[in-house]
Amino acid sequence: MPEVIVCAEPETKDEAAEFVQNLGGRPYARAMRSSLKLSRKAQGMLVYLKGTEPFSTLETCLKQISRDKALNVVIYSLHANNQRAAELGRLVGQFRPKLTHICFDSQAVGRILHLRKGIGSAPFVPRKNAATLRKELKLTQSDVADSLGVTSRTVQNWEARGTAPARRLRDLAELHELITAYLEIGERSTWMDGPNQAFGGNTPRSLIREGKTRDLIIEFRRVQIGEPL
Repeated sequence: MPEVIVCAEPETKDEAAEFVQNLGGRPYARAMRSSLKLSRKAQGMLVYLKGTEPFSTLETCLKQISRDKALNVVIYSLHANNQRAAELGRLVGQFRPKLTHICFDSQAVGRILHLRKGIGSAPFVPRKNAATLRKELKLTQSDVADSLGVTSRTVQNWEARGTAPARRLRDLAELHELITAYLEIGERSTWMDGPNQAFGGNTPRSLIREGKTRDLIIEFRRVQIGEPL
């Protein structure tokens, strides 16, 4: 299992390490502002950004590794928008323009770092309990139950226990990753219940209830390659 140096803020180090493990790497985690001996034999480095880190922290990290000309570095941000992409690009161009990649897609990280398990695998989503995932998607328990073909009582039990079968929630978790990247919090309820021409005038909520969450995911993936939502 190839080793990957993982740089993240203290409160997200565990999440970042899980991200690398999910892609098939062995994480060597460190804080973004801590010193680093770059003599380690690593497959590459991942800088994991939750979206709340000050850019000064990323500057410190990039300055530290700017003298290492061989290290392959991926900057992965959970949140994608034009302004953030431009700011990240500016920092990379200033401190480490070569062998540094900016990614908003977890699958791309696996390809760049040559982590075989990550190539073609489902996008990584930090573990969330069923209730948190449902609420952040602006769904009701009935919505989730209809989507997965289970009873509302089953969803209630998952939320009461704080756990749920990861396989059953995989599509909803992937949709959550995409919605987080492309929609502001205040826009999500409107989008969920608004008729959408991309879906024949249906609302995203109605498609989820019909078990067609993958249709929504496909539309978001089209956005990633430059097509309109």
